[in-house]
Amino acid sequence: MQVLFDHVDFMVVAKPACVTMHQSSTSSNNTAKLSTEDPTVVNPLPAILPLLRASLAQQTATKTLSISYDPATLHLVHRLDDHTSGCLIIAKHAIAAERFRILFTKHRVQKYYVALSDNKGKRKQGWVKGDMVNKRRGQWALTKTMHHPAISYFFRQGLGNGLYLFWIKPFSGKTHQIRVALKSNSSTILGDTHYGGTSAQRMYLHAYALTFEYGSEAINVTCPVVNMEHAANEASLFDESDISSMIVPSNLLERPWPTK
Repeated sequence: MQVLFDHVDFMVVAKPACVTMHQSSTSSNNTAKLSTEDPTVVNPLPAILPLLRASLAQQTATKTLSISYDPATLHLVHRLDDHTSGCLIIAKHAIAAERFRILFTKHRVQKYYVALSDNKGKRKQGWVKGDMVNKRRGQWALTKTMHHPAISYFFRQGLGNGLYLFWIKPFSGKTHQIRVALKSNSSTILGDTHYGGTSAQRMYLHAYALTFEYGSEAINVTCPVVNMEHAANEASLFDESDISSMIVPSNLLERPWPTK
């Protein structure tokens, strides 16, 4: 597993798709069915911390990596959906985990995602705001009320091959927030059959970038979209050069992202 950024207190790793936060998560062997999150299908996905610890142990054993901390003390400080790949922060000890809890509570960690859709949608860019309610079978829906709203902003970019690239910044941290936001724009994520998207090899949602301050240090991390499948032989549209070449830091930075 690739470590994108290594700090004395934490690391940012490239989480593969189809890897869960906790060992108890279940899904199907079939990648197209994985996106349905059908609770009647029971097959455990690999969990992130055991995979990371095994990767660190292998690198230490082959002397390609030297670590000064105990991998057993690693802490999850936020989560990604099982089928979402990309930037994931892992704290190396409890004190760092508490610092990140405060950062996330105060919305001091800025997150940027990319997604693919085969639907153009209603709008090219804009805010998506509204409360979210749990309807059935783990499916959430956006409402018109604004008591504790999910807030996101997105940009659409045509790829010229029948697919559309969406850049999304969430300003809140609700369950399935980006998936519901794009569904509300009639541009459901490719592979997200749980929300009515077209079946595909995987759900094409990727946590591309993180920006935050830790102490007095500005941290900016991006995670390339290539090679983000858990199994090395799994095909992915993100690996195609005409798509991956569009998902670069300059394309993110040139967008006029609003403040909340």
